[in-house]
Amino acid sequence: MKYLLSTLLFILAINAALYSADYKWQRFSGKWEIVNSALSENQSWISPWHYYELLNLNSLISLNSFDEYSSIDFDFNVHDRHESPAEFSISFAVRSPYKKWFYHIYSIKLSGGFWGINRASFIHSDMKDKTLKYNTKNNIFIKELASESFRLKYGKKYKASIRFEKDTVLLYIDGEKVLTGKMPSENHSGRIAISTKNTKVTIDKIQVRNNNAIVFEDDFNTDTVYVKTMKAFVEKTPQKTTNN
Repeated sequence: MKYLLSTLLFILAINAALYSADYKWQRFSGKWEIVNSALSENQSWISPWHYYELLNLNSLISLNSFDEYSSIDFDFNVHDRHESPAEFSISFAVRSPYKKWFYHIYSIKLSGGFWGINRASFIHSDMKDKTLKYNTKNNIFIKELASESFRLKYGKKYKASIRFEKDTVLLYIDGEKVLTGKMPSENHSGRIAISTKNTKVTIDKIQVRNNNAIVFEDDFNTDTVYVKTMKAFVEKTPQKTTNN
């Protein structure tokens, strides 16, 4: 009974902290932190879990889900490449078939090599065999829906906008359209996520808009990243004494 009560209190404490008004994101992996009023991932190297794609990257996910929105706008700077390929992704329509198994995503991915970013792609990932258990490893597919070659420099700040027009997804960088992709439906509801691989990235002033209305925003002037921590307690059992 004592163990059950302790477990329940621990779960309630986690939930209370997670959905505090101060937090807008949850860190999945990597070293995400607020530095100089900007969101930074400062680890670059990855430790894949081999479940869903977000866990194979250094990922951060929004605590809230968004149903109706027409654009995601943000400033970004990809820097300090660790090795190739260097990748930076913004995912949307992040959905889970059960609890927090976030298999279903669409992503805009920027990737490159030694000299800089040289490619933009639009991808979709989900469970490959939905009859298997959620904790089955390597049970995903990653499908590229569109791609374009273009160039960005490492260490330079850019403004990006991902726009949704019915079933069409468009990527603009510094006002220039660099990628157009098609979704199988107009439904892009769900959470959003930010991911990196083999590089560091800095994000600032992210906004989710529905036309002129701001649905969500974060200027990262305060710490809005929730990092789940586990505390272990060891309860010692008194040893029996024997009389000789």
